[in-house]
Amino acid sequence: MQNVVFAGRLAADPQVTDDFGKAVFRLLENRGRDATGKPRVVGVNCVSWAKGLNERVIAEGLTMGCEVVVVGAFVDNRYQARGGGERTAKELVVNRLTVLDWASDQTADAGAEAA
Repeated sequence: MQNVVFAGRLAADPQVTDDFGKAVFRLLENRGRDATGKPRVVGVNCVSWAKGLNERVIAEGLTMGCEVVVVGAFVDNRYQARGGGERTAKELVVNRLTVLDWASDQTADAGAEAA
C-alpha cells in the first residue's frame, strides 16, 4: 500500500466512538484557484483505528478548524446507501498524524482577540 501525505483543516469536529476505537474526520485543503478564479478546495475523509491516538489526541485536542498533517493510505469503503444501492467511497486510513494547530491554541487566540 502506498502512503500519501495530506495537510488541511478539519471541516467539523471529529466523530469518535465511545470506546475510542474509531475516529472519523474530514480534512479540507486549499489548492489554489481554478480557471475562473474561484478557490479550489479538496476534501478527504479520514479514519483512525488507533485507540490511543483517538483518545489522547483526536478526541481531546482537535476541533473544527484545527490544522493537521496526515500520513496514511487510501482504501475503498463499500456501504449500502439509504436507497438500497451499493456505494464506494475512498477513505484515508491514518498511520501518522501531526497537529499544527491545536484546539487549545484556537481558544487562546479567540480569548486574546476578545480582550
